[in-house]
Amino acid sequence: MKRFISTGATGLLFFLLASCVQDEAFFEYHSFQKSGWNREAAAIFSVDIDNTTDLFDISVEIRNNNDYSFRNIWLLVDFQSPGGNVRTDTIGMYLADVSGKWYGTGISLYSLTIPYKTAVRFPEKGAYTCFIRHGMSENPLKGISDVGLKVSKKINE
Repeated sequence: MKRFISTGATGLLFFLLASCVQDEAFFEYHSFQKSGWNREAAAIFSVDIDNTTDLFDISVEIRNNNDYSFRNIWLLVDFQSPGGNVRTDTIGMYLADVSGKWYGTGISLYSLTIPYKTAVRFPEKGAYTCFIRHGMSENPLKGISDVGLKVSKKINE
């Protein structure tokens, strides 16, 4: 009986994990020097898109450590299409709760996913370029070790 329950629980866990997996079209991190992230130094990502029919979710990935002095972060995101059109957005996100407990996963380096756009259809094939800069008052910004970009094919739920 225990083996049946164990097998059933394992199967259920596998099913739940498989249903949450998204098909990543792009996932990359840009790392910063220990001295900090300079406001003028954008993290630049080039995403090759050849699929103009499916929907995608786009997220920004942040890794911070205990040297980060703030509870939140402001990011300036420029997303340029292959044709040269640029969309500029400002993203504000909390990295910690009011008591200073970091969100995300990790012990001394914390990783957090920030949703940027959901259900996006790319209108043209080619290289899309994403520039991410910080919009915080501290410059250079200490405690952010990496910023990443993830583009995942949206899975029907």
